[in-house]
Amino acid sequence: MSAHDPRRVVEDLRDHLAAHDRRLAFLLGAGTSSAVNVAPPPTPGAKPEHKPIIPGVIDLTTICATAVSKIGNPYSAAWESMIKQCEKSGRKANVENVLSQVRLKMDAIGEGETLVGLNRLQLIEVEKTICSTIADVVSPADSIISQRMPHHDFADWAKKVSRTAPLEIFTTNYDVLLERALEASGVPVFDGFVGTLRPFFYPECLEDEDLLPKPKWIRLWKLHGSVNWVLEAVESVGATRKRIIRVQPTKSGELILPSHRKYDESRKQPYMAYMDRLLRILSVEHALLITCGYSFGDEHINAILYGALDNRNTANIISLQFGDLKETDDLVKAAMHRPNLTVIGPNGAVISGIWGTWQLTEPVDAKTSSFMDAAFDSNALPEDEGSPATASADLKGTMRLGNFNWLCQFLKAMSPGIQ
Repeated sequence: MSAHDPRRVVEDLRDHLAAHDRRLAFLLGAGTSSAVNVAPPPTPGAKPEHKPIIPGVIDLTTICATAVSKIGNPYSAAWESMIKQCEKSGRKANVENVLSQVRLKMDAIGEGETLVGLNRLQLIEVEKTICSTIADVVSPADSIISQRMPHHDFADWAKKVSRTAPLEIFTTNYDVLLERALEASGVPVFDGFVGTLRPFFYPECLEDEDLLPKPKWIRLWKLHGSVNWVLEAVESVGATRKRIIRVQPTKSGELILPSHRKYDESRKQPYMAYMDRLLRILSVEHALLITCGYSFGDEHINAILYGALDNRNTANIISLQFGDLKETDDLVKAAMHRPNLTVIGPNGAVISGIWGTWQLTEPVDAKTSSFMDAAFDSNALPEDEGSPATASADLKGTMRLGNFNWLCQFLKAMSPGIQ
C-alpha cells in the first residue's frame, strides 16, 4: 500500500490558500453546520459529548419522517414507500431525495389519481411538512447560538486575506450560520440579491462579471435555498408575477430547494443560476474548489464537479472528508480515475489518483507544529515528555482537516493576527 506524507499535503494546501491570484472557491456542506457543538460542558472525568447545533442529513431525515408520520397512517406508509423507491433506484434514502420524489409525484399526478397512496393535496401536505420541519430545525434560537463558532474563524481569515481574484463560497446549507459570522467579522458579502428595502434575486448578475462586486467582497451562493428566502407576489403591468426576496429567517421553508425539479421560473432561477455559476468557476484556468462537510450526496452537484474535472485538466478539487475512507468508497474510486481530484480523509487520501494512508517522512517538531498541529494529529510524543516515540508510532496520525472546526483552526494559524 502506498503512503502519503501529511506534511507535504498540508504545505501544498497552505500554498494554494495563500495564492492571491488563483481562482479559489469553497463548497461547504451540512457537516460545517453540524460541526458547531452545543452540548453542555462535560462533568469532571466524563467524556465530552458532541451535540450539533444543526443535525446532519441522517438525523434530519429521522426528524422529518416523524413529522410526516404524525399527520396520519397514509402519510407514514407513503414515506416508507418513497424511502424504498430511493433505495431501489440506488439513491441515498434521505430527506432531500424523498422531497425530490414528492415534487416529482406532484408534477406527474392526475386528477383523481393517487401515488404512494396519496392524492395531490396530500402530497402537497407532505411537501409543506417536510419543508417547515427542516426550516424549524435549521433555525436555532439565538440563545443557543455561540458567540464564537468555527464560522467566525473562517470569516476572519476570508476578511484578512488579500486577493486579486474573488473568493466564492457555495453551500448546500439552508441555515444562516455563515451569514452571521461574515457579518460579525465585517466582511462584505454578495449573494445575488439586490435592493435595499426588500432585496430580490437578480440572476443576470451571476452571468456578468461587470455586475458583480470586486475581490474584496465574498460571493456566497446557496445552492439548496435558504430559510431567509420567501416568494413575493408583485403586480406589474396588470399581471402578477413572483420573485424571491431575502428577509429574516422564516419557519415556512418555502424556498428549500434540494431537488433539480422546480415548479415555476421564480423557484428555478436561484438553483440554476447558482449551479451555472459553479460550472463557470470550475471552467476558469487553474481554478481550485475545496470542499468541506460535503459527502458527495447530491447527484446534480456531483455531475457538475466530475464533468468539470473530466473536461478540463487544469480544474482541481480538494475534498476534505470527515469520516475514514475505504478503497471501495464511490468517492475514492472516482478520485482514483481523476488525478485532478484529491480526497483527504482522517486515515488516508487519494492524491494524483493514488490511494494511500498517512505516514510522515519525519516527525512533527517545534518548527512544523505551528501549522501542522491543527491539520494533523500526530502520534509523536511532545519533546518535553522524555524520549521520542518509536519511528512507527512517531510517523503515524490522523488528518483533521475534514472536521470544519480544525479546518478553521488551520486557517486561523495561517493568519497570526486573528484572535
